[in-house]
Amino acid sequence: MFKLKTLSIAISMSVVMPAFAAEPSQINEEQTNENSLEVISVTATKRKTKLMETPVAISAFSQEKLDQTGIKNIKDMGSLVPGLDISVAAEQSTPVISMRGVRSTNTTELGDPAVGVHLDGIYSPRMQGALALMYDVERVEALRGPQGTLFGRNSTVGSINVISAKPNFSGKSGKLDLELGNYNANSAGGFFNLPITDEFAVRVSGKYLKRDSYVDGYWDPNQYDSRWLSDEVLSAPVISEDSYQGVGDTLTQRENWWIDAAGTDPEAQKVRALTPADPADFYGNANEYSFRVSALWDSIDLGMSNLTIMQKYKNNSAGSVDMVNCEKLSGRPAELGGDCNNFLPSDDTFQAVVNVPGKLNLDITYLRNIFNYELTDDLSLVWLLGYENMERESAQDSEVGLDVWDGATYFLDGTGAESYSTEIQLQSSEYGDFVWIAGVNLFHEQTTTVGYYDNPMDDKAFWDQPDRSTDAFALFGQGTYKLSDRLGLTLGYRYSDETKEDKGGRTYRCSNAGGCAPGWFARSELNALDTDYFNDPSIYESYFENDNKGSWSHHDYRIGLDYDVSAQTMVYSYLASGFKAGGIGDVFEVVNDRTGEVQRFETQFDPEEVLTWEIGAKSSFFDNSLNLQSTFFYTDYSNMQYASVGSIGNVERLGEVEDDEGRPILDENGEPILDYQNQPVIAYYTQNVPGATIKGIELEFDWKPYPAGRVTGYATWTDAKVTEDWITKWDYDSEYLFDLTYEESIDPENTRLTTNLKGNEMAMTPKFTLNVSYTHSFNLNEYGDIHTWLNVNWKDKSYLTLWNLDKHVNNMDFSVSDEAIQYVDDSRDAFTTVNASVKYQPKSETWYLEAFVNNATDELIQHWSNTSKGFPKGSYAMPRYYGLRAGFNF
Repeated sequence: MFKLKTLSIAISMSVVMPAFAAEPSQINEEQTNENSLEVISVTATKRKTKLMETPVAISAFSQEKLDQTGIKNIKDMGSLVPGLDISVAAEQSTPVISMRGVRSTNTTELGDPAVGVHLDGIYSPRMQGALALMYDVERVEALRGPQGTLFGRNSTVGSINVISAKPNFSGKSGKLDLELGNYNANSAGGFFNLPITDEFAVRVSGKYLKRDSYVDGYWDPNQYDSRWLSDEVLSAPVISEDSYQGVGDTLTQRENWWIDAAGTDPEAQKVRALTPADPADFYGNANEYSFRVSALWDSIDLGMSNLTIMQKYKNNSAGSVDMVNCEKLSGRPAELGGDCNNFLPSDDTFQAVVNVPGKLNLDITYLRNIFNYELTDDLSLVWLLGYENMERESAQDSEVGLDVWDGATYFLDGTGAESYSTEIQLQSSEYGDFVWIAGVNLFHEQTTTVGYYDNPMDDKAFWDQPDRSTDAFALFGQGTYKLSDRLGLTLGYRYSDETKEDKGGRTYRCSNAGGCAPGWFARSELNALDTDYFNDPSIYESYFENDNKGSWSHHDYRIGLDYDVSAQTMVYSYLASGFKAGGIGDVFEVVNDRTGEVQRFETQFDPEEVLTWEIGAKSSFFDNSLNLQSTFFYTDYSNMQYASVGSIGNVERLGEVEDDEGRPILDENGEPILDYQNQPVIAYYTQNVPGATIKGIELEFDWKPYPAGRVTGYATWTDAKVTEDWITKWDYDSEYLFDLTYEESIDPENTRLTTNLKGNEMAMTPKFTLNVSYTHSFNLNEYGDIHTWLNVNWKDKSYLTLWNLDKHVNNMDFSVSDEAIQYVDDSRDAFTTVNASVKYQPKSETWYLEAFVNNATDELIQHWSNTSKGFPKGSYAMPRYYGLRAGFNF
């Protein structure tokens, strides 16, 4: 249970805030003054309400606020919302959204997000869609807490709803925005609104972004697989005639001990210099565009309206790549592995040494339709239709030159997802003592995955999953009844039923031992193959079927009370449950080479459930010039889904016998010696964490102290921990920490790796955060205005993963010293970012010019951890970015 002290603080905040608010007799609700804040309306409860009168924790942002903060897509919003953190998993090119300590680490087509993303109220299932450019929006709403009784698709911890700007009938209008920044960045966007009749209007909008990479890239001719490299790279100057030389300052990142030990290929023994890559098409660049066409028909006489939206997004960039945290490794002695200067060209995190060019082709088509019909004065029908089609193709260097076992991940043409959703709602009038909404939602998604992981020196796995589907049905409803003029009771209910199925899925295997691919000491044979040689599953010697199916159903509820203490203050509290369905994983059917029997391994996982209690208050002070929102929440979290790569069992296979250093042992004829071995079955699978509790306080403020100034922001305190025994296999860089071979590190029977993670902190959840923005405008009379903006964002130290390595130094038998652990643990230091802008706008407001800088202090901010073999890798926020913006209204 949480501490009484924490509870008392939260209740005190909720009670004390109203105590300082003026009584109704002291303030006329219609009274305004030059310091009064504008009224912000939201649709968090599926009807238009004032932000300060909506009994949920919600943050809302206009397009102007998004532009000012430099927000270009959902993944950039991590600092805007209390309790929100967003990272990118490079191998799937997908954002991972964490809210109030809850996130989903299964970024494949088998996983569902913990935070639901909605576009105009319609669910968008694939997180890759969160990369899509955000532009011409009416507002973005971020709701915290379970939302299942109002939204057709479940969300256990919150939802983000991007509401696009609608066509209007006020006349022709348009806007053009331009941006130039460092890294050769250039962006253009805008809209044009055209009323056709008094009842029909269209709106066309779009945005384009192109930018060089902020990563120093290098092509490495010394890695095992050189099929992708140009002749110029392959003929780079020789810096050493001996492959056992040349690391660190000689600009090659490792010893090339894979080369023929007999020295039969003297040319291959040479170590060549790295070749700098062109930043225009290297990992970390941007080359994307999007456009949207909206049509609105609104007939007041018929009581009907219909909004149709077609949107297209195309990304044709190099994607992202994991990089080494050189700041964390700084000063690590050579005997412990050295710092970045020992194995990379420089001591800079933003660099990557690769042999596989990055590629991300992402093409998403959206169709949305929203129909409203007033059946009677007191009853309305809303019909939502949604269609989303995503196609993607990608290539990514997986080990970025840090591991002799070269590797890359490819998703081929044909990979994608197609989804349909329909939702019918009945809504009461917003007037009256009982305001309610009831709905039914049907959702179908089919994903197709074609791709493979290529380990040029070892086995390969090819995924052919033509039909993985999700079918979901939900009934939901919520109503608020006024028990008195000031007291309201909210009741909500949801029934969820989901089925997930894999039909016809195959995982193919290509092994060196089976002769499918060139293996050890066959580099010249490998590099004589075409780059797409392994794209064809017909060359693989074996496969197993993935056919699998699972179904889950659940009942959820919401009970809440809200009370108007005065015309300026409300308090509320609710208890709500949330549910995320379980899932199916890959099915592995592996032949035991010794017995000939087929062994089957399944990787299904259970649903996760949350129960959240929240108490909050919203108050306006000083003639509506200061708005405060405070919230305390407590969440009980059961069966949290955690995904990782590991072994799900062992099987006897015929394979090459290796020495202590992992090299094949050869017979007298120079051929690898084969023998039966107990080999692990490796899978990317999801397990369930038994239980966790999360509690926190969130305080948001919006203050206009004088007509030309404004202070906004938030402060949070969060405590999120695993609170039940979780006995599991250690899965954080176990090869390095325990001095194990790869096979030993993934062996499920290795009891040395068994640990209990009870008491660990949740990933990406700082205990304290603070975000403050200050704006001040200078009135130049007939010459216009100058608007200045300064934002400071601070986040306390936290962990990048659930493993909390430094907490287990004394209860795990690590092979490395405590000193070595500090350089590779999963802790993230506290950091502060500063953003600023200065904007000039003439009195006519027909144009503006703005200078800006984001991350002015050039903070290194790691968001995702993929550490292995003593290298702390991951994804990072963009370094300092600055430039000019200009806009024109017409």
